[in-house]
Amino acid sequence: MQLYIDPKGGIAGDMFAAALISAGANEEEMLKAMSLAAEKIGHSTISTSLTHDNAHRLHIDIQHNDGHLSGHKAYHLLEDIFAELNIKEPYQQFGFKALDVLVKAEIKAHKENTFLTDHIHAHHHHHHDSDHEHEHHEDAYLHEAQDILIDITGAAMGLQLLNAPIKAYLLSPVSFGGGHITFSHGHLPVPAPATKIIFDNHGLPGTMGPIEKELCTPTGSAILAALNAELMQEKASGALQEGTSRGGKDFDIPPLKVLLA
Repeated sequence: MQLYIDPKGGIAGDMFAAALISAGANEEEMLKAMSLAAEKIGHSTISTSLTHDNAHRLHIDIQHNDGHLSGHKAYHLLEDIFAELNIKEPYQQFGFKALDVLVKAEIKAHKENTFLTDHIHAHHHHHHDSDHEHEHHEDAYLHEAQDILIDITGAAMGLQLLNAPIKAYLLSPVSFGGGHITFSHGHLPVPAPATKIIFDNHGLPGTMGPIEKELCTPTGSAILAALNAELMQEKASGALQEGTSRGGKDFDIPPLKVLLA
């Protein structure tokens, strides 16, 4: 079996999880898993609906306990979540890689954009080796990206439920969208700094457009990187399962499509 993704309509973490539900991952188990992850960082309600073109949409309403979730803390929470859900080793490794990719991109983005510096963690984590020397690991706060715990849990659980590979082939370059995004520090052009860093670091294919809205998020980018996604030159054939999803709004663009063939 091979996993194909058609991201002409962009990709975000919640969109990928929704597409896996659309492709046949048990919705009840998916929502239960994502709710468990959400409860680690706040109080939430998570549900799905169908769009006008029968694509799945996830609705995640969460009140965060704390706006200062660090990458280090997120990693340990993800360990707990995966243990509670009995996520198998290959899908755990996929999830940890996605989180690692995002945290490293956020740290680099903060260094390259000085107005983001207050998002860098105020201290370093110290790891002791046999010679009692200290190894310093930088960390970053996941302000806008806290929901990555929910999205990664949904992705890992969905892939496991579908018995899908953790390697993906892209049927088209990823659409970034365009315009500007507004977040806690003001306005930035699309793609967001962390998204661009992930695409550059992992050789992912992307293209601007087709509309002036953000279509590809840092979390969506991290999931593609963790799936070692690469562009497929020929068309996928013999699809066994197919799923489609949309983000929070209906734009006149194709939905995200996931195929297992």
